[in-house]
Amino acid sequence: RGWGEAIPLSVDLVGFLKPTVLHPLFGGDVVAELRRVQLRALEQGVTGLRDVNTVFVGWVTATLALLGWIAYRRRVRIWAWTALVFGLFCLGPFLQINGRYRFDLDGVEATFPLPFALLHYLPIIKANRAPNRNSVLLMLALAVLVGYALAWLLQRRGADTPPSRSLWRRPQGWLAAGLCAAILFEHLAVPLPLSDARVPEVYTQIAADPDPISVMHLPLGWRNSFEVFGAERTQLQYYQTAHGKPMLGGNISRAPAFKLDYFKRIPLFQVLDDLQAGRDPDPAALAQAQAQAGDLFYLYNTRYLLLMPPIPERYPYIDTWARVWAFAKATLPLEPEPFWTGQGIEAYRVVQPQGSDRFTLDLGAPGTFPYRGEGWDAAETDAPYDTSAIWATGVSSRLFMPLRGVDRAATYQVRIRVHPFAYPNGPQQRVALVVNDMELAEQPLSASWQETTWLEVRWDVPGARLVDGLNRLELRWAHQAAPRAVLRGTRAIGTTGVQLPIDADLKAFGEGAFMALFDEEGNQIEASAGRRGVNVTVLNPATGDVLEKKGFDTAANVYESEALAAYLAEIPAGQIVLVASLGDAAAHLTPAAVDGLRNLGAEVTLEGLAGNYFAIAGVQGAAPGSAAQSIAPGEAFLSISLDRDRRPLAAAVDWVEVSR
Repeated sequence: RGWGEAIPLSVDLVGFLKPTVLHPLFGGDVVAELRRVQLRALEQGVTGLRDVNTVFVGWVTATLALLGWIAYRRRVRIWAWTALVFGLFCLGPFLQINGRYRFDLDGVEATFPLPFALLHYLPIIKANRAPNRNSVLLMLALAVLVGYALAWLLQRRGADTPPSRSLWRRPQGWLAAGLCAAILFEHLAVPLPLSDARVPEVYTQIAADPDPISVMHLPLGWRNSFEVFGAERTQLQYYQTAHGKPMLGGNISRAPAFKLDYFKRIPLFQVLDDLQAGRDPDPAALAQAQAQAGDLFYLYNTRYLLLMPPIPERYPYIDTWARVWAFAKATLPLEPEPFWTGQGIEAYRVVQPQGSDRFTLDLGAPGTFPYRGEGWDAAETDAPYDTSAIWATGVSSRLFMPLRGVDRAATYQVRIRVHPFAYPNGPQQRVALVVNDMELAEQPLSASWQETTWLEVRWDVPGARLVDGLNRLELRWAHQAAPRAVLRGTRAIGTTGVQLPIDADLKAFGEGAFMALFDEEGNQIEASAGRRGVNVTVLNPATGDVLEKKGFDTAANVYESEALAAYLAEIPAGQIVLVASLGDAAAHLTPAAVDGLRNLGAEVTLEGLAGNYFAIAGVQGAAPGSAAQSIAPGEAFLSISLDRDRRPLAAAVDWVEVSR
């Protein structure tokens, strides 16, 4: 999803010939360079490359590679093409020069797309989101070309150089050795930066905790292959190897988008993201975060919160950490004092309620996002079949249920109240339950689509299969269907006998004349000229493409009305025509213009249009009264469309309960 930081991970054209920051002579301060890159990402007016340069071709390397190509052009052309192609791929989707990829060309902002942009649209290949990784093959090809150049130099000998003389006694040998040394020198990277790999002592205490608890740190963040949410610090995952507990936050690659979206929609994490980035949280999200913090820690069974000090020069957290810590201490359910301090860390135990081995989740209520995994509609609240519930929209729908004090010898029940998605002649819906990887029997939800109603379904679950902490429930549905596919609706244009080939909404009122067309994917196309008066749009009757759209300011004068009448008369028979008014469109309408509207199939008169707004969908040459139309004094709205709901619906679920 998205470009996955492809622009900052591209090679800058300047970077090909700029030594890395680790070079002892031509480099610089690694920490200062990292700071500059971070400020560059925050758009703090800092110029230069967008990332630490990692693809320095080398001056000697580039010169020798060129010589190798010239000397053995036919023999090395595959390597020359490899260097050229992967060198272009390294540059990413847009040409960058010294950190800029948007260029001002005499007042026009322009970009220069490169071949890597095409790879973004190829399945599987597009997973390589980092253009600079193509440098591996670039440097391999250059190495071969350099080898050919050195071979050519070694084979050259002067007339006064006997063939039997040792290589090291020939000038060519010393030249080759000097060039190899020059290549090594220009790519030199010393000293390599080191990280402190010592694990703070607090993690030894956490590792000794026998319970299946989780750990949370501040700063908190998540990263996948395409984006970052929060202030992710990968070092904390290294510490996880010492304590072995689940943790909130971290870096995972190639994860489904939902894995990150799940956390992004929870108010507490939204607020922490804002605070860590130096933004003021939304007041509504802040109130929700404060109200739900305890429930979240109970859900995730989080027992420890570690407040980590900022890394020097790591922006923006170095400027925001104090505010983040203050929020955490004031909002989160923590013990008054840390149980461990050291190395700038403050470690707190989380205060949790005793809890219960019973839990009921009302899916129709606000605040259920944390308990819903994959396979649910994105709405926070909904009311299908006039009941507060949420649609299951996947082949399987996951839920997270917190329990405490589970009796492993007891038998528990999982109950759900569910309404299968019902439509004419639809198949019988069935649902199976999986609890912590234990599959339970599939159950039918209705005998036929006519008898569908709200049902309660129950499964028995051995207590030994439940855990003290977060339990994973999965509802597996037998089938799903999109309302657009099974509850088609109609695009009939009144009684003209003509079907509109595309969905359309027309709205005429005092401030606008909107004509919105929607293709099969739901993408909107604005089709109105948007002028005061009468707006006319002609569509291709086969494809729904807009052939022409014009506006006539009939609120201004009679001449515009006459032009409207002439325009309508010239539309070929059988063409689909959409009309929407804006303002007092009837002020100067002429009988000829009204006749033109009637020729579209509209049932209109001068008297009937006066003081009203109107929206018409008709066909040129249709009988008056056969078009679809809306005429009203406040707002005229007309919709000709198939069902717009493209969600794959399985069933609506009202609540889920785990109890004995």
